[in-house]
Amino acid sequence: MGQELSLRLTNFIQDVGFGLRMLRKSRGFTAAAVLSLALGIGSTSAVFSVAEAELLRSWPAREPERLAKVRAKTPEGVDDLFSFAEYRDLAEQADSLQGVLAYSRHGKLLRLGAETQFIIDDIISPNYFEVLGVQAQLGRTFPVGNQSELAVVISDDLWRRVFHQDSGLVGKQIVLTNKTYTVIGIAPRHFRGLEPIVPTDAWLTVGTEESEEDLQSRGFRDFELLARLRPGATAGEAQAQLDLISNRLAAAYPAFNKGRTASLVSEQERLRHAFFPALLLIGAVGLVLLISSANVAGLVLARSETRRHEIAVRMALGAGRARLLEQLLTESAILAAAGAGLGLLLANWLLSLQAALLPPTEFRIGLDLRLDGGAIWFTLGVTVLALLICGLLPAFPTSRTSLIPALKSGEGTTPGTRWFTLRNLLVFGEIALSVVLLTASGLLLRSFLYTSRVPLGFNVEKNLIFFDVIPSIGGYDEEGSLRFFQRLAEQVGGLTGVKNVTFVRRMLLSDSGGGAMQRVSIPGIALPGGQPNIPIKFDAIGPRYFETLGTHVLEGRDFTATDNLDAQPVVLISRAMAGRFWPGGDAVGRQIVVEGKAEEVVGVVEDAKINHVHESPEPYMYFPFAQSPTAEGTLVVETAGDPRAMAGPIRDAVYRMDKRVPVSVRTMHSLLQEAFWADRVAASFVGGLSALGMLLASVGLYGVIAFLVNRRQREIGIRMALGAARVDVLRLVLAQGLMLAATGIAVGVVAALGATRLIAKLLYGIRPNDPVVFAASAAIVVLISLVATLIPAVRAARVDPLIALRCE
Repeated sequence: MGQELSLRLTNFIQDVGFGLRMLRKSRGFTAAAVLSLALGIGSTSAVFSVAEAELLRSWPAREPERLAKVRAKTPEGVDDLFSFAEYRDLAEQADSLQGVLAYSRHGKLLRLGAETQFIIDDIISPNYFEVLGVQAQLGRTFPVGNQSELAVVISDDLWRRVFHQDSGLVGKQIVLTNKTYTVIGIAPRHFRGLEPIVPTDAWLTVGTEESEEDLQSRGFRDFELLARLRPGATAGEAQAQLDLISNRLAAAYPAFNKGRTASLVSEQERLRHAFFPALLLIGAVGLVLLISSANVAGLVLARSETRRHEIAVRMALGAGRARLLEQLLTESAILAAAGAGLGLLLANWLLSLQAALLPPTEFRIGLDLRLDGGAIWFTLGVTVLALLICGLLPAFPTSRTSLIPALKSGEGTTPGTRWFTLRNLLVFGEIALSVVLLTASGLLLRSFLYTSRVPLGFNVEKNLIFFDVIPSIGGYDEEGSLRFFQRLAEQVGGLTGVKNVTFVRRMLLSDSGGGAMQRVSIPGIALPGGQPNIPIKFDAIGPRYFETLGTHVLEGRDFTATDNLDAQPVVLISRAMAGRFWPGGDAVGRQIVVEGKAEEVVGVVEDAKINHVHESPEPYMYFPFAQSPTAEGTLVVETAGDPRAMAGPIRDAVYRMDKRVPVSVRTMHSLLQEAFWADRVAASFVGGLSALGMLLASVGLYGVIAFLVNRRQREIGIRMALGAARVDVLRLVLAQGLMLAATGIAVGVVAALGATRLIAKLLYGIRPNDPVVFAASAAIVVLISLVATLIPAVRAARVDPLIALRCE
């Protein structure tokens, strides 16, 4: 046993040394193979890291398998938000749950001397860190029994980025918005909160951030819940308890909980739901890995043709086929290892580009991307897969070299004209996979172009600029904020170059706040599930809002300056809301009851995109800002010229009114860039993969045709000596190359018809079998294949018959 192991080790060392020498002699082949594998392995590893960080990474907690997301099922659909009163009911009454935490995402301004910085904070239940099982790396977290301490736990990133890892920060005070907090702890290094894309900078308790009225209110639903199962309890047992609690709450509070049931999404179920989109993402880049591996397999096969004499000599000297197979696999393993190493460097570089690819925002966003142990193991797995394709696949036919013919002529076979050779099949596969990628990218591109032309509910061609203003930081209450916005609009309206000015609680398609709802009942109209009221999204707007944005009032009237607190409460509704509750078209003049207050519908406006550009029209309400003032909002300014030129003067106008009030600026360009970011990234991602795949496939096709031309030089010389014209030779080679391409395209189109159905949910306004995209993809592949074939075809047509007919 020991001698056999020693022999195998000796053979392996010899094979590695021999393989390195052979690869060093063929530098061009080695460079092409390693680079091709690096592109495939590196891009696949990078995308796996993205999928793992966004979809497959477990909750950042101890024993994450025992955690479960709490959601509410309602007649309107799934709702993630609960009131704090509902949180208390679930936490106290569900015995199968060891603990339930609540958190609500907000934003604050961190004051550092005269400068301010916008940060994301989570308002949490005091047991948040205890339920997660997360300990502070410095200091402590919140005591469960104390909800009134003005304290904050900050993230490791904020500690490093802003406070330069000051180890003495714990116990010191910092100013967030208009309150002073004591820093009691620093969160662990990689703990970023419970949202993967938008990390949390600071954690505050509900006792210091929410009024007791809001905490007691069952209509104030602002919290997401996460539960931990008690040891030994199952998700089914916990769900049964939640069903009982939901029934009790529906009976006790029908105005808020009728038709509403709490449900658990276990960690296993969450990962199961995330598996398909993650597989789709990894599968897209996996096609490039297959193309690159097939490309290298083709290169190995072509190179093996020149080594048949060498292999035959080794066989004649006593080397068995198994021994030859070991040697050939060792060489391929060296290539795969080099490709994996370079691929990891490429993956790390690709991950570092995240910041440059993200849309502009006031706050820090981005996934926690890193090449951790999972990514390394995944890279090892795809490297083995690449080795099987580019090493094992061509090694078998190479090790079966015919001994006598190879020793006589230096080749193992005659050129032959067989169509379904391994080399040709690899090219078919490369082209087919490229067609699939190219078709998918074409569909996503057309979807993006369609989306970019969808009406958003306002005129994107207007010269608009937006100023997010937070008067509450300057100490203004809601009524004071209303007066602040009114005076600011009056001053800005008098500036040269300003055409219109208005203000709004939240600008459409903004970062957050679009989910705010108020509960509405409609006299005389039955609501879904027999509910007494339903939640409907809303906004509060200033005078001339619709005129400034270019939104059409379809029926009735717009708000005026007289719609104030002393006037009759009024509301404007969207076309979708009017069509749902008053399909006869008589919504104007009707009354609705909003949070117990009667409001008169005075107009109907066109539907607008509230949160994202793909959403379907839904009921929406607009209230006069003067009747529903808020402590923060957005000043909307229409300018006569370039709106960016007005940024400075308008910001100065805010500071002249009150230097304590912070203001940030967004242009129409940045607003639209963020709104269409996901569509643009999807199209660019698959488009980049298809371009890379097509490049590799065209190189593979070129290599095969060039090899065939080289093998058929003598035949071509004979044809030309017998009178064949150069154009005949050119036609012969082109036909062979285009037949290879046509076969691959045909297979690719059939595969694309099935594969593109997987991305149907990502498409907007276009079918997954769109004939224009399929035809364009096939035409592009034909064109690129023609170019890849033309180069060796021209070379073949220039063959000198005398040289070709010489004895080799």
